Amino acid sequence: MSESELRDDLIIKEVLAKCDVLRTVGFWPTERVLRPRAWLQNFDPEDKGTAALLLDKFNYYNGRLTDALLCSSFRSLGDGLPKAAEPDSPEILLRALNKAVFTPVRGERPNPTDSGYLLCRKARQILGIDENRIVDTDGAISAAKIGSPVVFLDDFIGSGDQFIYTWSKHSHSGSTFETIQAQNGFSAIYIALVATDYGAKAIYEKCPRVSLCVTHVLKPPSTIEGAFGEEQETAERITDFLQKYCTRLTPREEYIAKNIDYLVYGYKRRGLLFGFEHSIPDATLPIFWSPGENKWEPLIERK
Repeated sequence: MSESELRDDLIIKEVLAKCDVLRTVGFWPTERVLRPRAWLQNFDPEDKGTAALLLDKFNYYNGRLTDALLCSSFRSLGDGLPKAAEPDSPEILLRALNKAVFTPVRGERPNPTDSGYLLCRKARQILGIDENRIVDTDGAISAAKIGSPVVFLDDFIGSGDQFIYTWSKHSHSGSTFETIQAQNGFSAIYIALVATDYGAKAIYEKCPRVSLCVTHVLKPPSTIEGAFGEEQETAERITDFLQKYCTRLTPREEYIAKNIDYLVYGYKRRGLLFGFEHSIPDATLPIFWSPGENKWEPLIERK
């Protein structure tokens, strides 16, 4: 066995041992749901070490961690830090919560299984929000028109496009949250669990009076760029690996399948390395979640 093969073999053993520990302590689910060993078998022997390097960087938020993130983002309203380009004071934001309605973030293709709906259910169950204060987009538009504060809920902000669409989308009445806020100045709060720095910046710039509360903001070191490290050789090795195996992936999402950059690095080339128990962002590397050819086994399925 060559020195390179020995090194890769040690990396694989160490990473799988770490996966076993995460499963034993309850952070990872069963092998049937999150399957690192089956996933590693997708790759040629000379590529398993690179796959293990990526696997080592993958982060998984189970249900308990997701609940904790929601509580943390919600409570950050009172931490005194500015939440928007044109921020309201913490006192105004905390008072706004007492009479706010809560609504899921919807994109251009609304779906009842969108994560925003899940977060609304969690807000009722965990944060104790009365069910009659949880409304759909049209209900939130109606509330905003009479000056009621609106709290938008979602799990993840990637590009920011989904929220910006919700914010500026015309309702059946022809109004938008954006135009209503310009007229009456209602308080708007966006609570999310995780955001890319790119997406958070887009919200700040395009929705300057929306108060953004998020627990984790992912910067480049938390993405595929962090996996590259400082050595050019490692970056080239991982890039070649992703380009080689993306040709075997068959994602159901056409906007991923038909865009080679997205197929390699995820939606908008964000190159993320994480997933929630309830959903895997499309901006996470497809090599983790996409189905594929020749009995390909995803690390975890994207629901």
